[in-house]
Amino acid sequence: MTFSPKRSLGQNFLVNPRIQERIIEACALEKNDVVLEIGPGKGVLTRPLADRVKKVLAIEKDNFLAPQLEKESAGTNVAIEHADILKYPFEQLPAPMKVVGNLPYNIATPIIEKVLAFRHKFSVFYMTVQLEYGNRIVARPHSKEYGSLSCFVQYYAEVKKLFKIPPSAFRPAPKVDSCFLSLRVRPEPARKARDEEFLFRLIRACFSQRRKTIRNSLAVVYGREDTEKLLAELHIDPRLRAEDLSLEDYVRLAGQN
Repeated sequence: MTFSPKRSLGQNFLVNPRIQERIIEACALEKNDVVLEIGPGKGVLTRPLADRVKKVLAIEKDNFLAPQLEKESAGTNVAIEHADILKYPFEQLPAPMKVVGNLPYNIATPIIEKVLAFRHKFSVFYMTVQLEYGNRIVARPHSKEYGSLSCFVQYYAEVKKLFKIPPSAFRPAPKVDSCFLSLRVRPEPARKARDEEFLFRLIRACFSQRRKTIRNSLAVVYGREDTEKLLAELHIDPRLRAEDLSLEDYVRLAGQN
Protein backbone atom coordinates (compact mmCIF):
# COMPACT_ATOMS: atom_id res chain seq x y z
CA MET A 1 0.00 0.00 0.00
CA THR A 2 1.35 3.42 -1.00
CA PHE A 3 1.15 6.05 1.71
CA SER A 4 0.08 9.58 0.77
CA PRO A 5 0.59 12.44 3.25
CA LYS A 6 -2.70 13.76 4.60
CA ARG A 7 -3.26 17.50 4.38
CA SER A 8 -5.93 17.22 7.11
CA LEU A 9 -3.22 16.11 9.56
CA GLY A 10 -0.71 18.71 8.36
CA GLN A 11 1.75 16.00 7.36
CA ASN A 12 5.09 17.26 6.05
CA PHE A 13 7.71 14.58 6.63
CA LEU A 14 11.31 15.49 7.41
CA VAL A 15 13.45 13.74 4.79
CA ASN A 16 16.79 15.56 4.99
CA PRO A 17 19.24 13.32 6.96
CA ARG A 18 21.49 16.27 7.83
CA ILE A 19 18.61 18.18 9.40
CA GLN A 20 17.44 15.05 11.20
CA GLU A 21 20.92 14.66 12.70
CA ARG A 22 21.07 18.33 13.61
CA ILE A 23 17.77 18.06 15.47
CA ILE A 24 18.95 15.03 17.45
CA GLU A 25 22.19 16.81 18.38
CA ALA A 26 20.34 19.98 19.42
CA CYS A 27 18.16 18.02 21.85
CA ALA A 28 21.24 17.25 24.00
CA LEU A 29 19.69 14.03 25.27
CA GLU A 30 21.05 11.88 28.09
CA LYS A 31 20.91 8.12 28.65
CA ASN A 32 18.36 8.29 31.46
CA ASP A 33 15.96 10.64 29.64
CA VAL A 34 12.39 9.64 28.86
CA VAL A 35 11.09 11.32 25.70
CA LEU A 36 7.58 12.05 24.52
CA GLU A 37 7.59 12.29 20.72
CA ILE A 38 4.61 14.07 19.21
CA GLY A 39 3.72 12.91 15.70
CA PRO A 40 6.60 10.55 14.85
CA GLY A 41 5.23 10.12 11.30
CA LYS A 42 7.43 7.58 9.53
CA GLY A 43 9.75 7.34 12.55
CA VAL A 44 12.86 8.99 11.11
CA LEU A 45 13.62 10.63 14.48
CA THR A 46 12.17 7.90 16.68
CA ARG A 47 15.00 5.37 16.40
CA PRO A 48 17.83 7.94 16.72
CA LEU A 49 16.04 9.33 19.79
CA ALA A 50 15.64 5.85 21.26
CA ASP A 51 19.33 5.07 20.72
CA ARG A 52 20.22 7.92 23.07
CA VAL A 53 17.63 7.67 25.84
CA LYS A 54 16.03 5.26 28.28
CA LYS A 55 12.59 5.25 26.62
CA VAL A 56 10.56 6.96 23.88
CA LEU A 57 6.78 7.25 24.01
CA ALA A 58 5.65 8.23 20.50
CA ILE A 59 2.06 9.35 19.91
CA GLU A 60 0.82 9.06 16.32
CA LYS A 61 -2.72 9.81 15.13
CA ASP A 62 -2.44 8.47 11.57
CA ASN A 63 -4.35 5.18 11.15
CA PHE A 64 -1.79 3.77 8.70
CA LEU A 65 1.47 4.98 10.24
CA ALA A 66 0.74 4.08 13.87
CA PRO A 67 0.41 0.28 13.25
CA GLN A 68 3.50 0.35 11.04
CA LEU A 69 5.52 2.02 13.79
CA GLU A 70 4.19 -0.48 16.34
CA LYS A 71 5.51 -3.38 14.24
CA GLU A 72 8.91 -1.74 13.74
CA SER A 73 9.26 -0.91 17.45
CA ALA A 74 8.29 -4.28 18.90
CA GLY A 75 10.79 -5.42 21.51
CA THR A 76 12.58 -2.06 21.71
CA ASN A 77 12.57 0.85 24.16
CA VAL A 78 9.98 2.61 21.96
CA ALA A 79 6.28 2.54 22.89
CA ILE A 80 3.86 3.63 20.18
CA GLU A 81 0.45 5.04 21.12
CA HIS A 82 -2.15 5.32 18.35
CA ALA A 83 -3.89 8.43 19.63
CA ASP A 84 -4.71 12.11 19.13
CA ILE A 85 -2.17 14.14 21.12
CA LEU A 86 -4.84 16.69 22.06
CA LYS A 87 -6.97 13.94 23.64
CA TYR A 88 -4.14 11.93 25.18
CA PRO A 89 -4.25 11.75 29.02
CA PHE A 90 -1.10 13.66 29.96
CA GLU A 91 -1.93 13.14 33.64
CA GLN A 92 -0.87 9.50 33.18
CA LEU A 93 2.60 10.38 31.90
CA PRO A 94 5.68 9.85 34.06
CA ALA A 95 7.79 12.81 35.08
CA PRO A 96 10.14 14.31 34.18
CA MET A 97 10.00 13.93 30.40
CA LYS A 98 11.44 15.78 27.43
CA VAL A 99 9.19 16.49 24.46
CA VAL A 100 10.15 16.42 20.78
CA GLY A 101 7.71 17.15 17.98
CA ASN A 102 7.20 18.31 14.41
CA LEU A 103 4.02 20.32 14.98
CA PRO A 104 1.30 20.74 12.35
CA TYR A 105 0.68 24.48 11.97
CA ASN A 106 -3.08 24.23 12.45
CA ILE A 107 -2.81 22.68 15.92
CA ALA A 108 0.58 23.99 17.10
CA THR A 109 -0.96 26.41 19.62
CA PRO A 110 -3.31 23.85 21.26
CA ILE A 111 -0.40 21.40 21.56
CA ILE A 112 1.85 24.01 23.19
CA GLU A 113 -0.97 25.06 25.52
CA LYS A 114 -1.51 21.45 26.58
CA VAL A 115 2.18 20.79 27.22
CA LEU A 116 2.46 23.97 29.28
CA ALA A 117 -0.73 23.12 31.18
CA PHE A 118 1.08 19.93 32.30
CA ARG A 119 4.46 21.66 32.62
CA HIS A 120 5.20 19.88 35.91
CA LYS A 121 5.64 16.75 33.77
CA PHE A 122 8.18 18.24 31.36
CA SER A 123 11.60 19.88 31.50
CA VAL A 124 11.96 20.99 27.87
CA PHE A 125 9.95 20.99 24.64
CA TYR A 126 11.86 20.81 21.33
CA MET A 127 9.68 21.58 18.33
CA THR A 128 9.70 22.12 14.60
CA VAL A 129 7.21 24.80 13.53
CA GLN A 130 6.73 27.21 10.65
CA LEU A 131 9.29 30.01 10.82
CA GLU A 132 6.76 32.82 11.03
CA TYR A 133 5.03 31.08 13.93
CA GLY A 134 8.36 30.41 15.66
CA ASN A 135 9.28 34.09 15.30
CA ARG A 136 6.08 35.00 17.12
CA ILE A 137 6.95 32.66 20.00
CA VAL A 138 10.46 34.09 20.53
CA ALA A 139 9.58 37.74 19.73
CA ARG A 140 10.53 40.53 22.11
CA PRO A 141 8.88 43.89 22.75
CA HIS A 142 8.99 46.59 20.05
CA SER A 143 8.68 44.07 17.19
CA LYS A 144 5.69 43.38 14.93
CA GLU A 145 5.87 39.64 15.75
CA TYR A 146 5.55 40.27 19.51
CA GLY A 147 2.07 39.51 20.81
CA SER A 148 -0.09 37.53 23.21
CA LEU A 149 1.43 34.21 22.04
CA SER A 150 4.94 35.49 22.83
CA CYS A 151 3.87 36.55 26.31
CA PHE A 152 1.99 33.34 27.07
CA VAL A 153 4.82 31.00 26.09
CA GLN A 154 7.60 33.13 27.60
CA TYR A 155 5.74 33.38 30.90
CA TYR A 156 6.09 29.62 31.36
CA ALA A 157 9.26 28.83 29.38
CA GLU A 158 12.63 30.16 28.33
CA VAL A 159 12.41 30.17 24.54
CA LYS A 160 15.15 29.97 21.93
CA LYS A 161 15.18 29.63 18.14
CA LEU A 162 17.93 27.12 17.39
CA PHE A 163 18.03 27.04 13.58
CA LYS A 164 16.02 27.55 10.39
CA ILE A 165 14.89 24.65 8.17
CA PRO A 166 14.26 25.11 4.42
CA PRO A 167 11.12 23.74 2.70
CA SER A 168 13.28 21.30 0.73
CA ALA A 169 13.96 19.35 3.94
CA PHE A 170 10.35 18.09 3.91
CA ARG A 171 8.11 15.96 1.70
CA PRO A 172 5.77 17.31 0.60
CA ALA A 173 7.69 20.58 0.71
CA PRO A 174 5.74 23.35 2.48
CA LYS A 175 5.58 26.78 0.88
CA VAL A 176 7.38 28.44 3.80
CA ASP A 177 10.52 28.03 5.91
CA SER A 178 10.37 26.23 9.23
CA CYS A 179 12.53 26.43 12.35
CA PHE A 180 13.57 24.35 15.33
CA LEU A 181 12.85 25.83 18.77
CA SER A 182 13.46 24.93 22.38
CA LEU A 183 11.05 25.78 25.17
CA ARG A 184 12.80 25.18 28.47
CA VAL A 185 10.08 25.01 31.11
CA ARG A 186 10.53 27.43 34.02
CA PRO A 187 10.10 25.89 37.49
CA GLU A 188 8.36 29.16 38.32
CA PRO A 189 7.65 32.25 36.18
CA ALA A 190 10.32 34.94 36.52
CA ARG A 191 7.57 37.27 37.77
CA LYS A 192 4.43 35.47 38.91
CA ALA A 193 1.01 37.05 38.45
CA ARG A 194 -1.52 36.88 41.26
CA ASP A 195 -4.15 35.60 38.82
CA GLU A 196 -2.66 34.05 35.66
CA GLU A 197 -6.02 33.69 33.91
CA PHE A 198 -6.63 37.42 34.37
CA LEU A 199 -3.08 38.22 33.22
CA PHE A 200 -3.58 36.51 29.87
CA ARG A 201 -7.05 38.01 29.46
CA LEU A 202 -5.53 41.44 30.00
CA ILE A 203 -2.71 40.73 27.51
CA ARG A 204 -5.17 39.53 24.86
CA ALA A 205 -7.31 42.63 25.39
CA CYS A 206 -4.31 44.89 24.80
CA PHE A 207 -3.00 43.07 21.72
CA SER A 208 -6.45 42.76 20.14
CA GLN A 209 -6.24 46.53 19.57
CA ARG A 210 -2.56 47.03 18.77
CA ARG A 211 -3.05 50.48 17.25
CA LYS A 212 -4.57 51.88 20.43
CA THR A 213 -2.49 53.34 23.24
CA ILE A 214 -2.17 51.25 26.36
CA ARG A 215 -4.31 53.86 28.16
CA ASN A 216 -7.25 53.14 25.84
CA SER A 217 -6.73 49.37 25.76
CA LEU A 218 -6.61 49.05 29.55
CA ALA A 219 -9.64 51.30 30.00
CA VAL A 220 -11.76 48.44 28.65
CA VAL A 221 -10.49 46.27 31.52
CA TYR A 222 -10.10 48.71 34.42
CA GLY A 223 -12.13 51.77 33.44
CA ARG A 224 -10.55 55.08 32.43
CA GLU A 225 -10.04 56.57 35.90
CA ASP A 226 -8.47 53.45 37.44
CA THR A 227 -6.31 52.96 34.35
CA GLU A 228 -4.84 56.47 34.66
CA LYS A 229 -4.14 55.88 38.34
CA LEU A 230 -2.55 52.43 37.78
CA LEU A 231 -0.28 53.61 34.96
CA ALA A 232 0.89 56.56 37.07
CA GLU A 233 1.62 54.30 40.05
CA LEU A 234 3.65 51.90 37.90
CA HIS A 235 5.41 54.70 35.99
CA ILE A 236 4.24 53.37 32.62
CA ASP A 237 3.80 55.90 29.84
CA PRO A 238 0.08 55.84 28.88
CA ARG A 239 0.97 56.71 25.26
CA LEU A 240 2.77 53.37 24.72
CA ARG A 241 1.15 50.61 22.68
CA ALA A 242 0.74 46.91 23.48
CA GLU A 243 3.98 45.85 21.73
CA ASP A 244 5.99 48.37 23.77
CA LEU A 245 5.31 46.67 27.11
CA SER A 246 7.39 43.78 28.41
CA LEU A 247 5.93 40.65 29.95
CA GLU A 248 7.10 42.00 33.30
CA ASP A 249 5.08 45.17 32.66
CA TYR A 250 1.95 43.11 32.02
CA VAL A 251 2.47 41.12 35.22
CA ARG A 252 2.78 44.39 37.12
CA LEU A 253 -0.40 45.70 35.50
CA ALA A 254 -2.29 42.49 36.34
CA GLY A 255 -0.99 42.41 39.91
CA GLN A 256 1.84 40.18 41.05
CA ASN A 257 2.27 37.91 44.05
